[in-house]
Amino acid sequence: MLRGYMQDRLNARLMGMRPTGNGRRESFAHVTMPRMTNTYMRPGPYDPGEISPPYRGASMRSTSAAVRSTSPPQVCVLGERGLSHRERQARRSYQGSALIGNGPDVLMRVAMVGNDLKLDEGVGVCGKEGQSVPVGVGQPTLRIDGLTVGGTG
Repeated sequence: MLRGYMQDRLNARLMGMRPTGNGRRESFAHVTMPRMTNTYMRPGPYDPGEISPPYRGASMRSTSAAVRSTSPPQVCVLGERGLSHRERQARRSYQGSALIGNGPDVLMRVAMVGNDLKLDEGVGVCGKEGQSVPVGVGQPTLRIDGLTVGGTG
């Protein structure tokens, strides 16, 4: 559910809204713009062991990056290791795996959310208009149905 927009002072004034404190920039040499700060997904009710592809599917461990495009709203999550599954059993391991989908559609396809929220131990990065700023990110184990999976065996 969308409850509001991230605003810096300039955009808040232009839109007649209150600033939310989301004006960030890479350095003083860059223009300030609304940016994410810390992003995470709340934990759900499922034990991570319960979350696996039902009959055919794929899982990903150790994600290394997430890339998004706003037009169209695509998301690509890159992983260091992926597994294909059949009948709930891991069948094949993939290196350099990727999950690809339409951003809003991916969120609608979340079928199960684990109770194992973990914040990333490293530093995430929000890239926007050539700038990179650090962010905190994290999520529990997820089951998302209907994504395109790619990788090399």
